[in-house]
Amino acid sequence: MKVTELTKQWQCNSERGKSAVTFPYVSPCFGKVDLRICTDVTASRAFLDVDGVSGVADVYVGGECFGTVVGASRRLIPLGNSLGSEGTIGLSLEDGGGITRGVKLHYSDSRTYIRPYGLFVRTESVDGQGAEIVIETEIDGDEYEKRKLSVEYSIINARGKRSCRKKKNFVYTGGEKTVVLPVKMRRAYPYLSDQPYIYTLRAVLSDQNGNVLDEAETPFGITLPNRFDVALNGATLSHSNGLLGNISHKDAERRKLSALRDLGYNCVRYVGCPSDSALTAADELGLKVIVDIFDNWTYPKEGSLSHVAFGYEAEERAAEAVRTLRNHPSVIMYSVSNGSEETYGRRGSEYAERIINTVRICDGSRPVACTLRKLVPTRGELLACGAKKSEIKGNDAALVKLGDELGLPEKLTADFAGMTDAVIYCDGLKPTDKPYIRSETSVEEAFAALEEAEDNESMLGSLSANGMDYSERGIAVSGDVDFTCLPALGGQYRSMLAGRGNSFILVGSSDSGFAEGRQCWKATDGETVNVKVFTRGDVVALYLNGYLVGRRLAGKVNKYYASFDVEYHEGTLEAVTFLRGREYDRVSLMTPSAAKSVKLLTGSRKIGPDDLCYVDVWVLDGNGETAADFNGDLTLKCEGGCEIVAVGNEYGSCAEEDVCTVVNGHALIVMRATEAGRITLKVLGRGLNYGRLTVTATE
Repeated sequence: MKVTELTKQWQCNSERGKSAVTFPYVSPCFGKVDLRICTDVTASRAFLDVDGVSGVADVYVGGECFGTVVGASRRLIPLGNSLGSEGTIGLSLEDGGGITRGVKLHYSDSRTYIRPYGLFVRTESVDGQGAEIVIETEIDGDEYEKRKLSVEYSIINARGKRSCRKKKNFVYTGGEKTVVLPVKMRRAYPYLSDQPYIYTLRAVLSDQNGNVLDEAETPFGITLPNRFDVALNGATLSHSNGLLGNISHKDAERRKLSALRDLGYNCVRYVGCPSDSALTAADELGLKVIVDIFDNWTYPKEGSLSHVAFGYEAEERAAEAVRTLRNHPSVIMYSVSNGSEETYGRRGSEYAERIINTVRICDGSRPVACTLRKLVPTRGELLACGAKKSEIKGNDAALVKLGDELGLPEKLTADFAGMTDAVIYCDGLKPTDKPYIRSETSVEEAFAALEEAEDNESMLGSLSANGMDYSERGIAVSGDVDFTCLPALGGQYRSMLAGRGNSFILVGSSDSGFAEGRQCWKATDGETVNVKVFTRGDVVALYLNGYLVGRRLAGKVNKYYASFDVEYHEGTLEAVTFLRGREYDRVSLMTPSAAKSVKLLTGSRKIGPDDLCYVDVWVLDGNGETAADFNGDLTLKCEGGCEIVAVGNEYGSCAEEDVCTVVNGHALIVMRATEAGRITLKVLGRGLNYGRLTVTATE
């Protein structure tokens, strides 16, 4: 099918009046919002691909409702041949809401067509320089007349050159049909984490007279059989993108995933299908992706509407999800449950086998897993596991503790886990003999997870609780990178454990945790502060202004960090670490001098019409170092055709667009070009030399 993105020129009717809307879009009001777009597309068959609905959206064509999208899920809504007579598509959003990703239209002029996401390439084997792959093509249509058709395939390499061409003839009698074609590629480049090589498959469906009925294409990679040859080290990710909130943009997704990759992470886990932009970025960066297809099943969960209509849509939604994921070589595993109530054998668990089978039918090349976590046990479950009536009392935490003592979580989830190929464990559940992953580990648990991975061959790796800071119902949730995508302290620690990051110093109170404190040597003169030195070395010598403060053991016996109580004096704090008697690393913090200037940095001086330009704002002291103790407001001035999309710091967005609030010497500005030409950005502060940056917006 042909695909067109419907992101621009939507007409919005709301209680605030009429306006023009470009996706991604979040409504500024809480009333009903109607979005309309007129297309010049006429088609025999069409599907509306709606991704990232915030709330509930009804899909209309010509005033007729064709379907409803609930929650942050992705749905393909069949429009039939309605676009043949009516080119107006409508989305009705309840209680405001929005489209945080985008909308695509899949359409074909033929009544026999290749289904949306109906091309699938799986790798059978890789041998020497060649590879054997199997191409599956899902054909559909309502022309029930026996006739001969053919599909011609072209495989395009990363340089845009055709490396293989094949043709498959078959007899078609209408309805759903899957055409299978084995292909031997004499020369093939495998998809590797450090060399993510991506091909494109193009398919042309024709009749026996050579008339083209439909066309389709998809990216794919030649994947090696063992996708778990390296231990997984990564994070669970929300769909938030820092200062942009839940809006998904290709530049935002790439910035977020690049920050995690630079920490040494090789894997991310999403709850709910990620956007195309996120998957494309993961493909290009060589990251491994695990997807929990459903956040919850039949039981409601706060902040989620995915339980609505789950009972009669579960298999269809699972199939749609797998079809959108399966050709992305970064995806290594599907999970069918994010610790849902049904994993304890409760109401709705009868869907498990059907859902798992559906996933395997759509893609049998990847393992199917389930995510298990501790739930509050019911009275009946506790009694069935041997608890006494007198013991069943107290709050939820007491009931969970009682269940742990009886081994209840492991007993109740055994049947559910038995249907899958692997298990993703949260909350410290005891593993079975199946391959498993530790997920949502805290910073304090990271070292124990590393040891477990070294001692247990069944453990595939561990994932932290949150890869990036985000806000959930107004509450800030900390992650391994902050709202601006700079590494947070927890991320630095995990990076160091993995042997990727360098040593670092954390200054805080004596009772501060791993993820608390600051990386700035400044306090009240004479104050006693706690200094933690994180290093893979086994001994740490700490110096203040050249004088030895003390020596401490670090290494594996102390979770790779050493702790000191130091009386503060202005100057330089330096840690020298040793490994097996030799100097291993040297890291220092200096007391910053008074802030003197503003410096602006960006990754590119040219931006396209659909690109975002990220500008890092740094306040420097007189020595040219970051003024890490500077906190204050700066003023923005922008000349040229541009829009300031977001301004913020490690704690989140700023309230005013023309004010940049700097925290610990850093802030971030996100802007977008509105017209071609030169854009000049200035950031000014009282008593500071201003920062100036010029970028060019292209057509």
